[in-house]
Amino acid sequence: MSKKKNSNRVKLIVNPGAGNVAASAENLKFVTAYLKTAGMKVDVAFASPKKEAIPIARRAAKAGYKTVLAMGGDGTITAIIQGLAGSKTRLGVIPAGTENNIAKSLGIPLELTAACDLIITNKIIKIDLGQVKTRNGKKFIFTKNATIGLSAAVYPAANKIDNRQLTKIASAAQTFSQKETSPAVYLTLDGESKIKVETMLVMVSNTPEIGKKLPAAASASMQDGLLDISVYPEFSKSELMGYYAAVMDGGYSGDGKVQQYQAYKINIKSSPKLRIMADGVAIGKGTAAIKALPGALRIIAPQHKTPSQPSQNDIPQIKLPEPVELVTAGNHQAKNEKHGK
Repeated sequence: MSKKKNSNRVKLIVNPGAGNVAASAENLKFVTAYLKTAGMKVDVAFASPKKEAIPIARRAAKAGYKTVLAMGGDGTITAIIQGLAGSKTRLGVIPAGTENNIAKSLGIPLELTAACDLIITNKIIKIDLGQVKTRNGKKFIFTKNATIGLSAAVYPAANKIDNRQLTKIASAAQTFSQKETSPAVYLTLDGESKIKVETMLVMVSNTPEIGKKLPAAASASMQDGLLDISVYPEFSKSELMGYYAAVMDGGYSGDGKVQQYQAYKINIKSSPKLRIMADGVAIGKGTAAIKALPGALRIIAPQHKTPSQPSQNDIPQIKLPEPVELVTAGNHQAKNEKHGK
């Protein structure tokens, strides 16, 4: 493919089963026509199920496409990102899913015309991704987060239920806590800070939210070269249920009991072995090496956009147990300690 000859040709990868399926065909027709009026030559490829998007995106990058467009939900977009990560091909996002958390995190418009207008501007930023390497050597690139423990068990339910079905996630938490009692988790941050804690959940975040309105890390940014680590120490069964019910209802735990850290590299071990997931995909158990991939993806997005922060009125006061003593070294003190909270 001649780069000069095809500089205005884009690959549009569409998941027709995402979001409002009834409107999918009309939305695709509108997007292709709108982009063509701007002089773009649009090559459409359908990716359903979403795992098909990874090889399609890889082939597009190798074929010399300068731009690949993703039209679908977060699952489709994360799959396309895996296919493009590390290449010079830029990604354009046309949100067509249910939650569209990736678009929201980057300030990409949710309305079709505005999303297309942004793509036409061709304004590029670089965003961070994350990588998980499990004990068997398998590597997985993630966009939103990696989870160890409880969230790995709860995530599938959390991604499907709405606010009127909070008892389902509470039930999932109860089932998990019956299976895994007081697991010990060992964290090493950037090779120097060592933390041992009894917890059922460690969440390593690159974006503020996952799933359906499920807050992960309020201050997480896709442009700071770091990953945000949230540790939930010694939650009892009932407290886990209450916590997840609260966060699914749209708020964070604001009482300082959840421990927050930032790091570039995180090594994690757990005993007994806890499940590990990345962007909702189960990838192993027990041991993982996680690291940030700064600027690993070029994406068409508004310049200098930072994630929105929750207001104090949005933060529920949840009664949680006192955290266990954490042993740290170096510069990786807990965020709430660092900022005097």
